[in-house]
Amino acid sequence: MKIGFADCVWAVASFLTVGITFHYGCLLYGLLGIYVMMVALFLWHISTVRKRQKRSVAVFGTVSDYHEATEVVRHYYPIVKYETEDGRAVSSVYSVADTVQKYEIGSQEMVCYDPDDPIFFYFANRENDLVKDYYRFIIFGSVPALLVLLIIIFR
Repeated sequence: MKIGFADCVWAVASFLTVGITFHYGCLLYGLLGIYVMMVALFLWHISTVRKRQKRSVAVFGTVSDYHEATEVVRHYYPIVKYETEDGRAVSSVYSVADTVQKYEIGSQEMVCYDPDDPIFFYFANRENDLVKDYYRFIIFGSVPALLVLLIIIFR
């Protein structure tokens, strides 16, 4: 997902929250507030992706190649070519990485694209790929947030 205005606002708000709460000696409240803002931002991202998925159009696309990225582990991003309803030829890289090449090069796969932004697509059988990391961050972030809340309560 692209970095947008909401992400920039969240970054500024989190910096201000840390600075102000540190200055007034209540940094734990600030950390808890940042988690709440993060959850709100992630829920907004999830809502945005779901709205795009609702208006998407399904077509068959051809896996033409893979973009490889090596961080700690090698990641593969399928490159898919497909044609939109209005006849536009699109070649786009899937935004979700895999550690294995799930699709054969040259295979025909059902993809769904956004008519307003044809480069945005997802595989029809993998709708949740685009939002699963947001849910993971919300869940795993709740553990330290609950610890901070317990510290505030039992202080």
